[in-house]
Amino acid sequence: MLVSKMCLSLLISLSVLTQTSEGPPDSKRTQSLVDKLRKESQNSLSVRWSEVTQTPELIEGNLTKPSRHSPEWITYEYFERIKILYDLKNVKEDLRILSVVPNLNGTRLYLQRLLYGKPVCGEQFVVEIDSRGVLQRIEGALHTGLEMKRLRRPMYAAVTLEEAKRAALAYDSSLKGSAVLRMDSCYLPDRTGVPLVHRITFEKENRTVAVTVHSMTGQVIK
Repeated sequence: MLVSKMCLSLLISLSVLTQTSEGPPDSKRTQSLVDKLRKESQNSLSVRWSEVTQTPELIEGNLTKPSRHSPEWITYEYFERIKILYDLKNVKEDLRILSVVPNLNGTRLYLQRLLYGKPVCGEQFVVEIDSRGVLQRIEGALHTGLEMKRLRRPMYAAVTLEEAKRAALAYDSSLKGSAVLRMDSCYLPDRTGVPLVHRITFEKENRTVAVTVHSMTGQVIK
């Protein structure tokens, strides 16, 4: 009896570990897609799920068949197939290819996630395609439901980038005299309401310092 209970406990523990490391969230549609993708990859598919976003943070394996199509075409085509895993609606509108970098092993692509035409802070993909045109790796996780959290409305900035820069300097006077490396705007995916913010990045004493300013209120977000 004791042995049976121990075996049952071990099986439950293994089940929990499997769901955490490999298993998708509790969705029949998601599970069905992952099973289909694994079969098509000849069981080479490996998925690691983000505990924060509940979307894949790493997909590896022989994800596609060899192809002579461009790396961009291969990437968009695969994301079109797996978009429900990331809650994407229109792949070519939601993902922008930032750069395509050939290397000795094939090609690496960098993609930026967009919301209402603006970048989403910190949400990018790195995609690797080998020399045969086989997609091998997708790294990056996305927050889901951003449109709903924005009540399906984009946010329009009331504060300009220059005003945000002045707010950043007023907040941290030690940055005065520092070079501004870049000023850009993006949606904060993990903030209530998913606000549009301005990010001012300075170079201070050979290191970068970024200050985030709310695009409506002009307040610095810590």
